[in-house]
Amino acid sequence: MDIKSEEKRILQAYQKRDQHRKPALYSWQQADSLWNEFRVKSRIARALKQKGYTDLSELNILDVGCGSGSWLRTLSEWGADPGRLHGIDLLPDRIEKAKILSPGFDLRQASGFDLPFEDDSMDLVLSFVVFSSILDPKARAALAGEMKRVLSSRGTIQVFDFKISHPGNPDTVAIGKSEIGRLFSGMKVSSKSLILAPPLSRRISSLSPLLTHLLESCCPFLRTHVLYLVGG
Repeated sequence: MDIKSEEKRILQAYQKRDQHRKPALYSWQQADSLWNEFRVKSRIARALKQKGYTDLSELNILDVGCGSGSWLRTLSEWGADPGRLHGIDLLPDRIEKAKILSPGFDLRQASGFDLPFEDDSMDLVLSFVVFSSILDPKARAALAGEMKRVLSSRGTIQVFDFKISHPGNPDTVAIGKSEIGRLFSGMKVSSKSLILAPPLSRRISSLSPLLTHLLESCCPFLRTHVLYLVGG
């Protein structure tokens, strides 16, 4: 496995994605975007509470692949200490934007395959749709190894990712529970599927948020993402 080659491929894939992405699909004006954001945030808040993380101010938190830092800002709003919030991303433009929007956070352009943090230094490690962007199984294992290395003995890893491969996107791969089990062998894994399939959600949510909720709640086979909790 050549990590540098995989990093280069990821950078090229995101550059291509940025050039062809339709921003309107992810706009705050889209009802499905607002609904999905609510569902993910509410589920993560519940998971944190279940893990006993009711006071975030004492936690060292790392977001691997933090993008523009939106999740770190959410955690800050929930009470996390900005001085204990850390984020890395491979793409320099994402980090530049994150620094503008999130003063006081520790934000670095860095590789997840070589995290610039000490062993056992983080209480909570997050990744959002990161593993699905890594096609090489050995590279995914290398990232997971780094996340485990920096995690404290009583810490938790949260992975939010696709459970179904996008048929029109060859640069992504599905991340099922068996893969998470392989990546974090020996660690306890729990999961919760979320998010109604976007093509359905976009059509339905603007007409009936209630129907969107009912379909997502009653038809798990129509959900496309999963939140995995890894740790004790």
